[in-house]
Amino acid sequence: MINAGHPIVFAPQADDADILGQDIADLHTYGKTFTTRWITIHDTATTGIGQFDANAAAKTAGGTAFKRPENGVFAPDGSFRNFYFTETGDTNADTEAGAAHGGFGAIMHLSQNPRTDNGRLTMLYRGDVTHTGLDNISFVGGHQFVAVEDAGDGLHTQRNALDSGYLFDTTVDYRTGTQPTRVLAQGRDASATIDSACGSACGNDGDNEITGIHTSNGDPGIRGILGTQTPRPFRNGWRVFYTRQHGDNVTFEIIPNPALIASGEH
Repeated sequence: MINAGHPIVFAPQADDADILGQDIADLHTYGKTFTTRWITIHDTATTGIGQFDANAAAKTAGGTAFKRPENGVFAPDGSFRNFYFTETGDTNADTEAGAAHGGFGAIMHLSQNPRTDNGRLTMLYRGDVTHTGLDNISFVGGHQFVAVEDAGDGLHTQRNALDSGYLFDTTVDYRTGTQPTRVLAQGRDASATIDSACGSACGNDGDNEITGIHTSNGDPGIRGILGTQTPRPFRNGWRVFYTRQHGDNVTFEIIPNPALIASGEH
């Protein structure tokens, strides 16, 4: 990642200063665009398959670090040039980094030239205490995707709120203050409620967390690769699922409201 002519890197023994530095602030500023270039961190053909320190190798190679990237998807236009990924952040309301330095994560947009290792990166959305711990994402339309939270027990307590799923739109300019639409609100199942009440004495698995969101038509062929077709939830075989981890660990399917189908509003 290039900013003002130099790569955005974390220097050895200077992590804290770099985390709060201008480069990371720029990376989490709306409207800024960065030149990107893929680099090789580790090549088993030349370095072998033994254990290695990925962070040290990335710093040596000039790689850019993000605050815990969790999941990424290609925009479903068939070009495989536009990639969106989540940055989970610190999952702590008291993060020293704050929103300005990515403490509450972000959603990034990488636009890639398929013929070279070069591309451009911009920030689509910068997280805050209400919208943070963004984890898995899944497109549910041509330019809309759902991102779900995995914020963790500590942040749940700090903000007195469990996880949510939010609908984002790649055509929206979120710097104007527009916020994503909340489409999923997580509660606690029976097991997580018991754990919450008795803490570590129960071998606590923690609060329920939304750890996955997935939209698919089940096509196992080339046309079924996510990013090839525009999802059409609830139509033509397209289905939407999400996972609730910890506690009972249930996978749910989201289904349409019959009343909305009858009225044509879904």
